[in-house]
Amino acid sequence: MSRAHDFPENHPVKTFFRRLAGRALTQSSLSDKDLLLYLTDLLIDFIYIENFYRLKDGRNKRLEYLVDMVQAAVVVPQRKKKAYYKQIGDYTLFILGMFPESLACGRRMLPHSFYADTGRRSYIVASELEADVEITVVLRKVAEKYERCVLSLNWVREYTSDPFFQYMLRQFGVT
Repeated sequence: MSRAHDFPENHPVKTFFRRLAGRALTQSSLSDKDLLLYLTDLLIDFIYIENFYRLKDGRNKRLEYLVDMVQAAVVVPQRKKKAYYKQIGDYTLFILGMFPESLACGRRMLPHSFYADTGRRSYIVASELEADVEITVVLRKVAEKYERCVLSLNWVREYTSDPFFQYMLRQFGVT
């Protein structure tokens, strides 16, 4: 399973997502290097579907719904809680930012506010469980600026959905 840290800093995909995230943060009136790097890594991580559904239940079955993820985070051993809560935050941020329409179908029929509140709280819990001070600071920033991070990802979504942008990606052999 590949993660953002597996990509070299100068990798074209990482450069591409960093530029997109930078422009998106500017659109949301945010200028923060930590948030830029965090959103870039989030976009790269979720290129791979196995990273999107990385949480498992007690029977090692992947958890696909937010309610199941939250229930699992409560009962997992203490050593796994930070990873669970961070993943819940990432999952909600990505869904609200890139695929908000998915909340209107299936078992995801929960209000946006539930996703946002759960995501924000999850980042706070993850930050409290984090031993590394630098990571703690970043997770708290994401929690504090959660709505603007969602808006930034909404911009990424709109930008990449634009037919001209998609045409250009095809012309350069990116898609």
